[in-house]
Amino acid sequence: MKATGSVETRTYLRGRKPSLTQDDIQNIDCLIRKQPDITLKEIIETLDLHVSDETVRKAILKLGYVYKKKSLHASEQERPRCEGEEECLDKKHVGMRYKKSGLS
Repeated sequence: MKATGSVETRTYLRGRKPSLTQDDIQNIDCLIRKQPDITLKEIIETLDLHVSDETVRKAILKLGYVYKKKSLHASEQERPRCEGEEECLDKKHVGMRYKKSGLS
């Protein structure tokens, strides 16, 4: 006779498998802590991950990091303006222009 028992379903095997393992995510977290200005491409290259930028970006967001834009300061803002150029920029226009209609 056959033994009767319950059949166990393997629901954990269903669905799409994660591209990044828990170890990968922990390594990404360590990298960001060591080098906060690291780029997505550098993370992928350093850890030799075979995933897209978007996958790494989503993992970083799940870790609680947010993207902070680097604000670059143009060196042109430091220089004083030339006198002639300054006059052109500060010129104020007085009056209005009217278009002439094509009707006579």
